[in-house]
Amino acid sequence: MNSNLMSVRQFIGTLLFATASLVTLGLQAASADFTVESPVDGKTFKLSDAKGKFVAVHFLLKTECPFCLKHTRDYAKQSASQPELVNVFLKPDSADEIKAWSAKANIGDAAVPVTIYRDADAKLADQFGIPGGYAFHGETVHYPALVLLDPAGKEVFRYVGKNNGDRFSFEQLAAKLAELKGKPVAIDQYNVGADKVALSGYDPVGYFTSKQALKGKKELSTQYRGVTYTFATEENKKLFIGSPSTYLPTYGGWCATAMAKGEKVEIDPANFKITNGRLFLFFKAFYGNAIKDWNKDEANLMSKADANWKKFAGE
Repeated sequence: MNSNLMSVRQFIGTLLFATASLVTLGLQAASADFTVESPVDGKTFKLSDAKGKFVAVHFLLKTECPFCLKHTRDYAKQSASQPELVNVFLKPDSADEIKAWSAKANIGDAAVPVTIYRDADAKLADQFGIPGGYAFHGETVHYPALVLLDPAGKEVFRYVGKNNGDRFSFEQLAAKLAELKGKPVAIDQYNVGADKVALSGYDPVGYFTSKQALKGKKELSTQYRGVTYTFATEENKKLFIGSPSTYLPTYGGWCATAMAKGEKVEIDPANFKITNGRLFLFFKAFYGNAIKDWNKDEANLMSKADANWKKFAGE
């Protein structure tokens, strides 16, 4: 066999092996917790704190990068339309360089401030298997990349640009999220009336902000996935629209204790508790209060209820 042909084949084999190793490394790192800090204001991001939401980790290029500025601004301006997504922007530069670059990123018409975190020495990029070897501004750096983690912290998608201008747009990511999230739970599985109003008209946000059941007002309502929610105040309505998943009742608004038995039972909207940021509602009548049974063995009943709700939801 021609020696030159052999060399080419050996090179291709080595390249394929290296690529496979990088992808494997990336998948492993995605399930591991990590913390990054912004040198601008000391703000930190910890992956485990974002559990329950999709996380897009953006690996920006080292040194000055106009395309990185445009990329972060585009995402910042449209981030409110994807409340179930957290964007984490990373640069491997020095703290002072990031401070200077961040000042530029926050000039213009960005809808929200852009926080730039430091990936010191590109260690996180290496852990995620982002390929290096890209010649840029006289340096050899990692390629621009985006890694998407699901609400459990597992990597579900990645995009590695071929060059500085090759980026995964916000519109493309929104389409990918819609694809990954799939169809929402059928509306007939939710505990709603004929008018499709949830919680018998009580304010889902009030349970969290006021620690009490507040009756919503018809004029302060919004729809989410076909279900109507009403609110006691305009501020509560805005909070819900900004992050619906934060305030949704668990198990479609059915009694949590009954769901642990695989049953859909009505609730008393004023009979509730919040555990680990989740709103649980319970049946209550003169002859019994389901929350008492729930409190006796909450962890076990919650696990059973979660599993049973997935069956109703078709997951």
